[in-house]
This record gives sequence, C-alpha cells and structure tokens, in this order.
Amino acid sequence: MPLLSGAWDGRAAPRLTIVGTTAWNGLGASAYQTWAFRRAELTAFAETPFRGPSGARLTMAHIRSMPPRTPCADRMGAIVNRLLTELLTPVARDLGGARIGLSLGLPERMSTDVRDKRQQKQKRDVEAEAKRAIERLGMEAVVEGIPRGNAAFAFGALQVGHALASGALEVAVLGGVDSYYDPGVLESLGEQERLFEGENLDGFIPGEGGALMLVARHDVARRMRWPALGHLTGAAVNDEIGHSFSDIPCMGLGLSRAAIAATEPLRATKSALDWWMSDMTPETYRVHEFQLAWPRAASDIMSPQSTLEHLPTYLGDLGAATMPTGVAIALEGMKRRAPIASAALVTGTSWGVDRGAVLVTG
Repeated sequence: MPLLSGAWDGRAAPRLTIVGTTAWNGLGASAYQTWAFRRAELTAFAETPFRGPSGARLTMAHIRSMPPRTPCADRMGAIVNRLLTELLTPVARDLGGARIGLSLGLPERMSTDVRDKRQQKQKRDVEAEAKRAIERLGMEAVVEGIPRGNAAFAFGALQVGHALASGALEVAVLGGVDSYYDPGVLESLGEQERLFEGENLDGFIPGEGGALMLVARHDVARRMRWPALGHLTGAAVNDEIGHSFSDIPCMGLGLSRAAIAATEPLRATKSALDWWMSDMTPETYRVHEFQLAWPRAASDIMSPQSTLEHLPTYLGDLGAATMPTGVAIALEGMKRRAPIASAALVTGTSWGVDRGAVLVTG
C-alpha cells in the first residue's frame, strides 16, 4: 500500500482561506453555539421515540427542534437548506451569478456500492435540495455528494483544494450532513449490535447534524474583503484494510498515514499540533484503532499542553458531519483562544476502508 492514497499540501499551492462557517446539530444551531455549549460541558443526548432490540428507548444526539415524525432524507435536506442559506446569503451580492462548487459529505449507506434504491433516492433528494438552495440565491450550483461517511470531508477537502488551486473555481462550499434518525437505519444497527443501549456498552450513540464552510483562494478573499477565519493547510485520505467489517486485524495504518500526511506542513516548519479532534466512539474497535494511530502521528508534534478530544463524547456520532463540525468548532476555539491553539487536526474513521484527516490553521 502506498504511503498516501491522496493528499493535499497547502505549502505547494495558493493559500486557501476559510471565510465563513455554519453548523447545526443537537447541541447548537451555529458553529459558535456548538463551541460554546461544548465548552460548557453540555451534551446533545436525549431520548427518542425509537426502541432498541432490548425494548428500551434509544438515546440519540438529534436535533430536537425538528418534528419527531420527519423522515431522515427530509431532515438532511432541511439541514442542508438552512446551512447553505445562512452561509451564502451574506456573500450573495458579492458573488452575483458566480459558479459555486459544493462538496457534500454523505453517509456511506448512500453509496452506489450498497445498491439500496431507497438510499440512492435519498442521496439524489439531498443533492437536489442543496442545488435549489444555492440557485435560489442567484448562483450557479455544481453539487457533488461524497457518500464516504465519517471520512467524507477529507475527500471533499482534496477535491476543493485542487479545484481552487488550479483555478477551476474561485470559491467553493465544503462540508457534510448526516442523520441516523431513521427506523430502518437504527434497526440495522441494532441487529449488528452496534448501538449503545440496554446491556450493550460496546456501542455508539447516534447523532444528527451538518456543517458547511465557504473556502476561497487567499487572493480572492482579500479582493472581496471577506474575513479570514482560518486556512485549509493540509488534507489526506488513506485506506484501512483491517476495517470493522474485515476479518483482518486492525493495524491502524490508514488513520496513521492520513494523520501524518495532513500534518506534514507542521513538521516542515517545526510547528506544534495544538489540538486534535477525532470521531472516536466507545466501540472497542474504534478505541483500538485510535490508540494505534495517535502515538504514530502525534508523538513528535503534540506537547503535554496540547488538547485531545473526541467529538462523539458530547455530539454523538455525527457520521459525515463529524469532520466539518470539528473544523467549525476549531475555528471558533482558535479565534477565542479557548483552547490556545493555532493548528488543529480533525480526523474521520468511516465504517468501511476510508480514513481522513484535515489540518486547519489560524
């Protein structure tokens, strides 16, 4: 296996600036609220109408302001619609009829490899809602859903990084949306004994939400006089052959290689990694994989003063929305020096082979 199955290094391309962020999840209705409530040590967990295999009501970190009977695809469409409207309305006049690219991370179950017609329709519905939301603001939309689950954001970052650096686009939206609020999805997870419920402690608590960011080349951001919230400095993806559905023992190589590649700009400048946010859940497999990857990727660049945290601890597993939510939280935290950080790494571990990492700097 090659060291990198895909990487983007901001040192070798025009600087990419993040000029806007937005997020919505069970904890907060914005990136700022999510950061603030997380800092206050609140969680998004609440009881749902659904029951697990044991008959106990399932706990989720869902968006409780949504009607409880709204189906999963409609919930995801509503999240994307709201986030795009909030993100792009302030810059709509500047962009006019510009061509906007959207790389949107989606759940793995929507992949064509799964061959579930219902999930394929949901993917098309979410993409269509995103396209309509952009076009309502007077812009041309090029939307691509990336159904790679927790690591999807890193694949989108590679795509956006290359498109902006090559001049194919001047501005792009990058993010992800996901929801487990679906009886069929929860039933399947229950059959796999993956849900945290009853006596099954080796499971995860599902979440729901989305996060988006507006990314532009640095020269474009300066010309438009947009605020520089941070910079997309590195991104990498890799495969894990010993994934959760494989009979091969997990070696943590995919996550290790992605994290090392994404943080290469820090090693090159002898800078420290101040903050690492992962999507590690209490599942034994996920804990084992992170324990293998963390010392390999961080032993030489993280100090005892650096911050390490796991997003599902208070947001549940946000799936494809985990990494962009982590980046949004990182930008809010670096802006307010809580924690004190100038570089943050966010990593994602999909259920299948995909692993991803993205580095943002202040």
